[in-house]
Amino acid sequence: MYVVEYFTRKNGRQPAGEWRSALDKRLRKVIDGKIKKLGQYGLELLGTDILKTISGDDRDFYELRGGQCRVAMYHARGSDTFILLYGWLKKKQVQQQDIDQAHRLLQEFLSGKGE
Repeated sequence: MYVVEYFTRKNGRQPAGEWRSALDKRLRKVIDGKIKKLGQYGLELLGTDILKTISGDDRDFYELRGGQCRVAMYHARGSDTFILLYGWLKKKQVQQQDIDQAHRLLQEFLSGKGE
């Protein structure tokens, strides 16, 4: 089993958690199912339609997918914990601004951890 946590900013806000809470019941059920699978299987989901690596210069930066829901997250190698950073709804095209926001939150998380 793996631990799945929401990143909490210094101001107490949880971007991915707040996004999830604002989803309608149907979408929330979809993403909750994917989060549960992540907690069960972790990186074994890589290569499936559920978990993809977000390309770029960051290792350990992933996208959890469920229908049109996307959640960017971080997983440190050797850890059993996944940190959910930022969520968005996928449109037809890649939404670079969402990836960029997730990347900024990842940097904030890492700097707060002293890494």
